[in-house]
Amino acid sequence: MILAAGIGSRLSPLTETRPKALVPFGGRPLIAGTLDALAECGVRSVVVVTGHGRQALRQYLAERPDLDVACVDNPAYATTNTLASLLAAAPEIQGDFLLLDGDLVFEPAVGVRLLEPGTRLAIDYGRPLDDEAVKVALWGERIVAVGKTLPAGLSAKAESIGMARIDGAVAPRLFALGRVLLANGARQAYYEAAFQRLIDEGLAFEGTDVTGLRWVEIDDHDDLGRAEAMFVAA
Repeated sequence: MILAAGIGSRLSPLTETRPKALVPFGGRPLIAGTLDALAECGVRSVVVVTGHGRQALRQYLAERPDLDVACVDNPAYATTNTLASLLAAAPEIQGDFLLLDGDLVFEPAVGVRLLEPGTRLAIDYGRPLDDEAVKVALWGERIVAVGKTLPAGLSAKAESIGMARIDGAVAPRLFALGRVLLANGARQAYYEAAFQRLIDEGLAFEGTDVTGLRWVEIDDHDDLGRAEAMFVAA
């Protein structure tokens, strides 16, 4: 599942006439590298959540014969966040799945590590944790808290890179908790809010260490330049 519904305003003007997923990256749309990496990991079926610039993105995705791609729309993309996009795709999901932020570029080795059994987050111990980072507190390899802010008394040990593996037995509960959050007014919630509810219920959410592997979450022009230096110029 790739969440690609957002407006991407911090990449303006590149996103004024196109979705962030189609921003040029190394001479190709940004999402092309994501799909390539997933295919190299053995993924054959992809669900993409669209919103801003949906028609152009759907047209591009229809040109990927190597993957079975389904598109679903988050009609409220302008007033909601990643939790709503996750739930928009829920009816299309059966069994285990990978969840990716649509602005994440990564080398295939990240996906390979994440494909181990269980419900787990790809985390990096090696990067500075700024205000925008999704922070992770752990007890051993078990995640006890995740979010841009953590509860008092918990220290961030790593950053979630924006990629998770959800076990098929856990997915229905994740979706149910997410729907409760939305129904209670959390329209701007990130999907990590539902992750935290699962953790609070005692779910074993594991951390998969991807420290040292290449990945960039592209939020703004600085991120785009850093990703190009890391992947395009490599």
